[in-house]
Amino acid sequence: MKKIILVFSCLLFFQCSADRTIVQITDDEVISLEKFQRMDSLHKLFIADEKEPGEELMLCLTFIDKASKEVLPNQKVSFYHTSTIGEYEPSNPNDETTARLNGTAITNQSGEIFVKTILPGDYGSGKNNRHVHTTVHSARPEAYDIFFEQYSSGFGGFMNSGNDQIFYANLKKTADSTLVSFLTMEVKNLKK
Repeated sequence: MKKIILVFSCLLFFQCSADRTIVQITDDEVISLEKFQRMDSLHKLFIADEKEPGEELMLCLTFIDKASKEVLPNQKVSFYHTSTIGEYEPSNPNDETTARLNGTAITNQSGEIFVKTILPGDYGSGKNNRHVHTTVHSARPEAYDIFFEQYSSGFGGFMNSGNDQIFYANLKKTADSTLVSFLTMEVKNLKK
């Protein structure tokens, strides 16, 4: 009986562990990244500066309407996340949206925003829960989360599957090992 429990536990562990493989971006993705980096400052957000500890992360995001699949131009979007050690450090202790690492940008005419920050840390006692909170200000609901495929597995990944307010970004790396992800987020019930 102990052998059966041990085998079952090993299988469960390997099924629930995250595949941390991060591949280099393709030549086409290099071109896309350069396009995002050249966007006007209104459409770019720098949450963490070069002094912030952690792995540098660039998010190339496109926001579309879930129902019509049309891009969302001039859309106000806010972001916040934990530090690399998993702390929000909010300026208002009762409101984690005031996290130290936060900011707001407006989508361009193609529904795009470029975010440069760090990879958030796991928070609380959980593992594999690194994510960026995203608020799309005229949507209902407003709250969406970006999790990272390489840091989302096990029970947390299972609980979030099928939730259309949670998006999974596949992390890749540039030639200098900076993390980057390209993600399209489908937003619901936009106020006109």
